[in-house]
Amino acid sequence: MHGPVLYIDFELDADEQQRRVIQLAKGMNKDVVPNDLLYVSTLGVRTDAAIEFAFRACVDHDVVMVVLDSLGPAMVGDMAAARDVIEFHNHYIAPFKAIGVTPILIDHQARQQGGEGYQSKGAFGSAYKEHLSWSLIQVEAGERSAERGTLNVRLRHKKTNFGALVEPFDVSLSFSDEMIVTQTRHLTPQDLAQESTLNAVDRITAALEDGPAYPDEIVEATGLARSTVKNKINELKKAGRAEITGETQGQMEQVGLVDSRTRPYKEKSAKSTSPTSPNVMKLVPPEPTTVAELFANPPSWLPTQIKKYHEDPGRHFEPLCAAVAAVVLEDGLRWEEVAEEVRRELS
Repeated sequence: MHGPVLYIDFELDADEQQRRVIQLAKGMNKDVVPNDLLYVSTLGVRTDAAIEFAFRACVDHDVVMVVLDSLGPAMVGDMAAARDVIEFHNHYIAPFKAIGVTPILIDHQARQQGGEGYQSKGAFGSAYKEHLSWSLIQVEAGERSAERGTLNVRLRHKKTNFGALVEPFDVSLSFSDEMIVTQTRHLTPQDLAQESTLNAVDRITAALEDGPAYPDEIVEATGLARSTVKNKINELKKAGRAEITGETQGQMEQVGLVDSRTRPYKEKSAKSTSPTSPNVMKLVPPEPTTVAELFANPPSWLPTQIKKYHEDPGRHFEPLCAAVAAVVLEDGLRWEEVAEEVRRELS
């Protein structure tokens, strides 16, 4: 649902944020800052007064989402104490949810200690900060270049109470005096293999995307324990998703992926009670690789999505494209790449 958004700023003042927002708007090809982006600076204001003012603003302007930046300065009480964190959420955050406003809380991570990985870190303070969140995204600053004015940021969806986790992805930011341009970047198989938000099977599969490998190479690529890699490779082989290539290195056998588009799979016949009943062999149909192929042989969800589009084209065109891109490109974030073809199919 789209609508006004309120940004509650506990760290910077209006002048600094206005400069940044103007740069971001220009980077999105917008000449002016959207009228439905509302801003409250809380510098010098107590948290209870700031939240009360923000709550009234949400009611007056039909706000659908509120961003609190950040939880550290806003926190009332000891953020390491579970009781104080729970009380803060109940007293200051829950009222927004009660009137249908989605709160997004920006928080800081605990400092890394020697030997700790960034991905394993959580929010500073009580674990209830994360327990009380419905969805949790970790942001990690990566490669930066002062000379080119660029910064790469990785987003990891670490928790969700509803639905599925989104795969990690990068956002590339380019800074200039006039604008800030953002662009999403999909992770390479090597990047995905290192992502702990993915399960072990997905990480091993990603490590094998570029070609066959030996178990020790997979251990190095993923950071998983050797016993885990061995067990998951056996699972992949039993499922028909991986196979031995015939190459050996000492006592290790090289493993490669089986082409999932042409791999037959076994499906037990329905209600079969006989231990000797043969399995039914089916061939996995090829996934559509173009928009035209998808529309020529539409899955059950596509007519429903098209109907919604015709009811409100302005609102439902992007979700339709995202659903199409999720099938054709295996990534809904790349919806703009299929938009023109979708328009042609709808015309």
